[in-house]
Amino acid sequence: MKRFIFLAACMVLSAVVLHPAHGQDIIGDMASLPAGSTTVIDDFEKGNYWIWAAFDWELYGPSKLSTSARLSNRWASQGRQSLECRMIASTPGSATDGMYYMDYHWDFSGSRYIVLDVYNPEDEPFDFGIALQATDEWRWDELSSVRVNPGWHTVVLDLSQFAEDLFLIRRINICYREISPMDGRFYIDNLRIVK
Repeated sequence: MKRFIFLAACMVLSAVVLHPAHGQDIIGDMASLPAGSTTVIDDFEKGNYWIWAAFDWELYGPSKLSTSARLSNRWASQGRQSLECRMIASTPGSATDGMYYMDYHWDFSGSRYIVLDVYNPEDEPFDFGIALQATDEWRWDELSSVRVNPGWHTVVLDLSQFAEDLFLIRRINICYREISPMDGRFYIDNLRIVK
């Protein structure tokens, strides 16, 4: 019996370490998780549909710092996997941002917030944001940018000013902007919208 209790306690403690409770550090447009109906857009458990922008992303400026977007089991806020986004340090004259994106046709009508969990395992902070491309014209709508310090965070971004475009979202862009040049990575998980 003692052995069973010890094993159960170990499992609970490891779950706390691997899957921190939501809401401990909320950044962005709200200081708490918004109430409402939540729909998960990507939990990164069923496959990888994300692409990293690199030398061929000339439509939006110089080559990006992003080098890969792949599933990882090193950290997850829920489930077993998250998206690991890797980047390289900028050089003089290069871009200072990275981009990771997924294309689909979503209807976010009535959504008030986009929420996701972000883990920064590096020693330096970076700026993080989301840009949506919407309608048949692929209109670019950039949401608030937030500073992501080392550690894990839940990011809450307000969608209200883009309400007229939410009926046809074509692309979700995860935007990274370096503060200090660094080779590194960050993780995102549990991407969802709240109505």
